[in-house]
Amino acid sequence: MTAFEVADGVYGIDVEMFDSGVASVYLFDDDDDPTLVDAGIATTAQKIMDGIEACGLSPSELSNLVLSHIHVDHTGAASALVDAVPDLNVYIHESTAPHLVDPSGLVESSKRAMGDHFELIGEQGSVPEENVVGIGDGGTTIDLGSNSLELIYAPGHSPDHFAVWNPERELLFAAECLGLYLKEADQLLPPATLPNFDVDGVAKAIEKLETLDPDRIVFPHFGEWPHDSDEAFETAETELHRYDEWILERYRDTESRDRTKEAVARELLDLSPPYDPVVESFFSTLLTDGYLKYHDII
Repeated sequence: MTAFEVADGVYGIDVEMFDSGVASVYLFDDDDDPTLVDAGIATTAQKIMDGIEACGLSPSELSNLVLSHIHVDHTGAASALVDAVPDLNVYIHESTAPHLVDPSGLVESSKRAMGDHFELIGEQGSVPEENVVGIGDGGTTIDLGSNSLELIYAPGHSPDHFAVWNPERELLFAAECLGLYLKEADQLLPPATLPNFDVDGVAKAIEKLETLDPDRIVFPHFGEWPHDSDEAFETAETELHRYDEWILERYRDTESRDRTKEAVARELLDLSPPYDPVVESFFSTLLTDGYLKYHDII
């Protein structure tokens, strides 16, 4: 487990999904109401709580948990965190809030999307309905004291997707609106994930968030963007469309999902090393299937 400081009072916690440097959650800990953004996967609940303590805070002191969207690598430990903090406020889009209370459909959908990888992610439990705060498309602002977090609706990766903007620090938690930044490989990947990935939606989300002109950007996959912020938006838009064209071309050449996925892993990602081979396998599956489903091929 690794905790790292992003800004004064803001910490990332590496939940070590498959490998280090793949997935993180973020703790805002300098104000009246400590808040965690995202909840990692079910199998890393204890790592998240250990990480909170490593940042100098007891998990019982948390006031809020903000979930950027319903995918299990962002909501998995939510039920365990509520077990530890029974009065925790759990924010999520109102359309997918019911899946926190009854995650059975979410779990089955995730098993189909992730295949054998799901065993490493784990099955999340239920969050009591009284803890869930459903947020509409208009978003909301959470007052932390001297800081605030604005939930900005930016669908595309998923229909319920929020980015989180901390205006006082000019810090953007981009969630997967821009994609996934794998630091050890210095690659920004597009956010293609079954079942509702939408290329046009992601393009609009990139454009919307760019108007914030953030000083720094952090990703749940993974960590802080190390380059100029403008470059993050430019790269996200370029890679979104480059992968789209590349994957469609490979599929037309091979007429095979599996051979396309192998080509994505080998020729586009090439992540192993520095990452464990399961990381390359996981993301090549998500990207291939996400784009092919968007084009109604699978």
